[in-house]
Amino acid sequence: MTTTPERVRATAPPAARTSRLGITTAFVAAGVLAVLIAAVHLTQGTAAVGPLDLLRLATGGGGDETLAVLVASRVPRLLAGLLIGVALGVAGAVLQSVARNPLASPDTLAVNAGAYVTVVAVAAFGLSVPFYLQGGLAFLGGLAAAGLVLVLARGGADGPTRLVLAGSAIMLALHALTMVLLVLFEQETLGLFAWGSGSIVQSGTRTVTLATPVVVVGVLAALVLARRLDLLGLGDDAASVLGVDVRRTRVVAVLVAVLLAAIAVTVAGPVGFVGLAAPVLARLVARRVPGLGRHVLLLPFAAVVGVVVVLGADVLLRLLLPGTTSIAVPTGVVTTVLGAGLLVWLARRLRDAGPARAPHAGRSDGCAPARPWWSSSACWRCWSAGRPSPACCWATASCSSGTSRTGGAAWRAAR
Repeated sequence: MTTTPERVRATAPPAARTSRLGITTAFVAAGVLAVLIAAVHLTQGTAAVGPLDLLRLATGGGGDETLAVLVASRVPRLLAGLLIGVALGVAGAVLQSVARNPLASPDTLAVNAGAYVTVVAVAAFGLSVPFYLQGGLAFLGGLAAAGLVLVLARGGADGPTRLVLAGSAIMLALHALTMVLLVLFEQETLGLFAWGSGSIVQSGTRTVTLATPVVVVGVLAALVLARRLDLLGLGDDAASVLGVDVRRTRVVAVLVAVLLAAIAVTVAGPVGFVGLAAPVLARLVARRVPGLGRHVLLLPFAAVVGVVVVLGADVLLRLLLPGTTSIAVPTGVVTTVLGAGLLVWLARRLRDAGPARAPHAGRSDGCAPARPWWSSSACWRCWSAGRPSPACCWATASCSSGTSRTGGAAWRAAR
């Protein structure tokens, strides 16, 4: 059947306009929330330094004790939370876009587990390595684990079930290996057990200072890939027609995401499920704000949401367990509980659509009916960019006209 521009325009949905007011409001609201949580975070601690003491210090009337408490413990912990939230929020958003799967994250792809077992193995064998070398080893461990999971799950093309099963299997295996190392080398790995649940407690700002340039480079690299990730959301065939090297884009994007996750593990251990929760929450907001789903905006927004999740979890931990108990319990415990609840919520709403190229049983033209964004890869392409018009227009035109998905003429005509 021949596709004409008039037919394409008739079947394509109307173009969504970018809402500048909505985007600005979303960023301002998330930023204000992050600032408020950070302010509350600075008032919490084991020392007798409260909000009034901090207010006097800000107005120039504070004492040396208040300043010493801030510099020694509270500010480093706050900066670590900011760094971890940004790194894991961006890493999770990139992995979800590459796999076109809302369940993809540094946790479900075993990136955190691979990085953590590498750090523990280095400590178990008594090796004292510099920070950047330790981060490089964590990067290799996380990359190997993520590569194995993606190979077993065929890059997430077979739906979310296979991705989660493969990631869970590799993660459990690496966790078991980590526990063996912690038990056999108890003296060498002293302190890594609690750190393995994700703790943002820091003694000074040296570690955060060393990690910040790596996170900045990783975030900038992700933003450079933003346009390609938008086009990748249209599907591999459409992206190839539009000039995107799909394989290279996927490889580079995974490398960037693993780098961010590995440096986060090196700083604070594997803080669980932040890389899952932050991008999902960001995409849920992007569904209601036209234009926010473009990766050049979605990635920074996911970073801010990641900061809110990490600092919010730490504030909640200190409210529930005041005093020295909050120091003994890692922040990752709270984020894991919250992430587990979100994972259950997503699992109850996911429909495993199977391979993206398989024809849909309900229609003879092989196109799936409209569903929520988490239900299938086709709807994921429509909603992941936050501008459903290019993806849905292209998909609707090719499905309605009976043309092949390998051609980009329909999309170009509709555009």
